[in-house]
Amino acid sequence: MDKLSKRLFFSLAATFSLSLSILFKKMVLLADVQPLELLLQFTIITALLLSINLLFIQKKDVTKLNKIKIFQWISLFLAGSSLLAAFLFTTFGLNFTTSINYSFITRSNLIFTSIFAFFFLKEKMGFKKILLIISFFVGIYLVTTKGKTIIPQFGDLLILIGATFFSSCSVIQKKISFSLPPEVISWGVTLSAAMLAILVAILLKINLFPSNSFIFIFLVGLAEASIIFFMNKTIQIANVTYYAMMTMLVPIINGILGIFFLNEQLTTIQIIGGTIIILCGIFVQKLKY
Repeated sequence: MDKLSKRLFFSLAATFSLSLSILFKKMVLLADVQPLELLLQFTIITALLLSINLLFIQKKDVTKLNKIKIFQWISLFLAGSSLLAAFLFTTFGLNFTTSINYSFITRSNLIFTSIFAFFFLKEKMGFKKILLIISFFVGIYLVTTKGKTIIPQFGDLLILIGATFFSSCSVIQKKISFSLPPEVISWGVTLSAAMLAILVAILLKINLFPSNSFIFIFLVGLAEASIIFFMNKTIQIANVTYYAMMTMLVPIINGILGIFFLNEQLTTIQIIGGTIIILCGIFVQKLKY
């Protein structure tokens, strides 16, 4: 598999996992599980799954743990802190706002990622990239809102803040991807997030053992582990803006999942928006990232 095929496969795997994570989170929240309890539990499950992957499946990378330098540990911790903060704001935001607003606002990480990557990773911001970003958001707007006006809610602001933390987490991980394998980065970032989650749970006396909707909470953790793993696989061979652009396909996948699991329907406007997004995704593959 060549580099172009790998980045497409890894990014699509992360995108599909992200769609499943949104679906499962919403199901858990609808089952009256508290947002903070949910995010702490699936964060720990995510870290456990990626630890198992590193220790028992990717054994060749275990020896590299002793070679991690102090500044790399600091970067992993900062990325993990950003990840937990992103989980915190977006999970609470999803509980306070509609899934339509959630799908649209979370994709704003494309803007934040592009800006952070421009300043901290020296990624180029050409006319084609700017035009694609604008086109993506036109398609996303049509798919998620059916062409209707979005009414801002409190949860929208939380999700917007969470999107900035997701972007910063991606950029930090890209920064250290030149010296560490994706398996180690995924493990280190989620381990840091899990340690902070356990600390929060102890301080706030929150139950870390899922009782309600355990299966779906586990599936959220599995989906998040897949997202982080395949994201690091992607940004190791492509830039973070490419990854952010490919995740713009999430609303389309969620729309399909909504048809099968939530009895939702697609309108003509949404089909037009989806077509725009798919065409933009094809054009992204043509750009040299």
